[in-house]
Amino acid sequence: MTLCDPGPAPAALHRLRPRVGAPGPDVVRRDDVPPWAWTGLHLDGALVHLWRDTSRVTGTPESPTLRACAFAPLVPRRGAVGRLAAAWVHAGGSPPDRVTVLVRSGARRPGPHPDRVSAEADLTDDDLQTVGGVLVTTVARTGVDVARWLPAHTAVPVLRALVTHGLDPDGTLRRLEAHAGGRGLRAARATLRQV
Repeated sequence: MTLCDPGPAPAALHRLRPRVGAPGPDVVRRDDVPPWAWTGLHLDGALVHLWRDTSRVTGTPESPTLRACAFAPLVPRRGAVGRLAAAWVHAGGSPPDRVTVLVRSGARRPGPHPDRVSAEADLTDDDLQTVGGVLVTTVARTGVDVARWLPAHTAVPVLRALVTHGLDPDGTLRRLEAHAGGRGLRAARATLRQV
């Protein structure tokens, strides 16, 4: 069982009940509880919406680990959360509409899903880190990808939020050179200069 896997679904509702000295789940999915309970748990203040059909237990601070766990069911072992979704994992803010799953060039992409987009990327081990049991691009790699693949009006505020979580804009400009000849480099440089 990984950090994001709360265990069998029937026990999830039982685990939400307070127990002295026993930790409960931090992330609850709609499928973890009976359909009638989902809305009630939100109305009663026991759950706070996180992303799509995923919520966090009230009193549990939102964190990169919880945000990564929200994406866990959509990220296969060969994939990593990337781009705008990785920025949300690292820095919070407004969640993305869909999770971007990156796979190494030549690897099989995950199948279609309405909550996921996938792409191949030249990823190295240094570009990846594990957050809450989910593989996510590092802050530095996320900065490169956000600058390259998102329009400037979307990328600049996201990159500024990443700066508060360790992104070095000058270092990101230097990292772009590793992608010489790739798409979106001129726009990425202009975007990073605005940060």
